[in-house]
Amino acid sequence: MKIWFTTPFFYRDMNRPWSELLNDMLSIVDAAENLGFEGVTVNENHFQNYVSNPSSMMFSALAAARTKRLRIMPGIVVLPYYNPLLIASEMSFLDQMAPGRIGIGVARGGSRYPLDRIGIDPKDSREIYEESLEIIKRVWMEDDVSYEGKYFSFPPTTLVPKPASDPHPELWTASQSIDGVRRVAHQGTNLITAPNYGNFEPYGDLEALLEAYNDEIDKTGLARQQVMALRHTWLGSTEEEATEYFDDVLSEYNYYLTLVHAGSNSNKTKEERLAARADGEKDDSVVRAGAMVPAQESVSKDGLFEKYADPILTTPDRMIERFKSYEALGVDHMACLVAVGQPIGAVIKNMEFMAREVLPEFS
Repeated sequence: MKIWFTTPFFYRDMNRPWSELLNDMLSIVDAAENLGFEGVTVNENHFQNYVSNPSSMMFSALAAARTKRLRIMPGIVVLPYYNPLLIASEMSFLDQMAPGRIGIGVARGGSRYPLDRIGIDPKDSREIYEESLEIIKRVWMEDDVSYEGKYFSFPPTTLVPKPASDPHPELWTASQSIDGVRRVAHQGTNLITAPNYGNFEPYGDLEALLEAYNDEIDKTGLARQQVMALRHTWLGSTEEEATEYFDDVLSEYNYYLTLVHAGSNSNKTKEERLAARADGEKDDSVVRAGAMVPAQESVSKDGLFEKYADPILTTPDRMIERFKSYEALGVDHMACLVAVGQPIGAVIKNMEFMAREVLPEFS
């Protein structure tokens, strides 16, 4: 299993210049490159401060230009936000910058807040996504592609340049529900997953998602593709040290719950947690002047490792144990989510600690 990091662009303190946050995320890229981690995923979202990066591809170009070996994945890119020809074209450019190191994570959109502002009916987002994905894959590999669909139509079109990678950059689909991972199994793309409601995840949810994915792969007869799981992590020499920034992790969770219009995991059954999320009602009150109004859920940090599969805020031996269990489940890549409010110096030191104590077990 390979270990990645995310660049979350969590911008809780909006009095701070955004350029400082940008530099913090670039510091994560530099550390991942220098410390031997496999890659970085580049978060993207719009019009709010939970994820304050409006262009994962632009940031990925910065990352590609300053690295030599690191794999870089813009994502999640919500395809209904964009014209698929432009996504395919810009990704080809990125792939030419760093051949063999570029992938893209795509999805239909997990929050209706940006969809409402861009003018997309959430009920249409899945069909738009499916058309977009078909177009992107075709124009990467074919010349003079024409298309007549419900949402996109265009005359014969050829990308210039085409991707450098053969046949194209890696395609990853994000999905967090049982029905969603089954759909991914039929697409032939790689899977990025974390059960539906983010952090403070009970044991068994990720296992159920992967079981559904594997069962569906068996039915399709297609080859099983790569799987990446997202986990919140922090490493400490002791359990107490590992939970030093617990309040930041809890804060990020409350922002996430607002983003997806959800209550906490504590009042949901497993079936509810792993069902496709409803779009929810349009609600303009959840963001004020760009600042998201976080939920107010409270979770105790007592017995964290025993109670929850995620977050993984623990000591090196226990983190290795947890990662090994995911490797045994068939997880090929682990994306570690840090930088949810901690000082960037502490984030980089934690990455260095992981590189010394955890990474050698997965080299």
